[in-house]
Amino acid sequence: MPSEDVEDVLQIAALRAIERSEDLRDPALVLNWLYRVHANIVVDLGRKKASERRLQEAMALEAEPVERSHEPNCRCSVAQARQLGKNYASILDLVDISGKSIAHAARTLNISVNNATVRLHRARAALKKRLQEHCGVTSPSACNDCKCSYEGCCGG
Repeated sequence: MPSEDVEDVLQIAALRAIERSEDLRDPALVLNWLYRVHANIVVDLGRKKASERRLQEAMALEAEPVERSHEPNCRCSVAQARQLGKNYASILDLVDISGKSIAHAARTLNISVNNATVRLHRARAALKKRLQEHCGVTSPSACNDCKCSYEGCCGG
């Protein structure tokens, strides 16, 4: 169990023990009672994580591909994406530019599907912000409205 999960279990168990201390009928059995409290929390946490993992994997496998126009991505959006950090640039390159699935990107980057999903979400948000600041648009598909097309930066 990862150390952050152990810390969560201990904190939740402490709160639960305080909240349910009235359930303890025999103070001599406090260790057994605390053991059951901790064991139940570990089981609940394991079930929750397994459920979240199955959901993320199902979403990644069943996700419909991003609808793409017949034209390539706006050159300035690609240039701005590649200027993001390596982690964000690589996930955007695999999923949004190359059209690979999140599951494929996760395998390629040697990360979990859940991590890839979160990273892609954050990368898209960072790209949106970068496009707004640099190009004046909030979407890679808004190439016609992009100021880079007449300023000549980014290869627009």
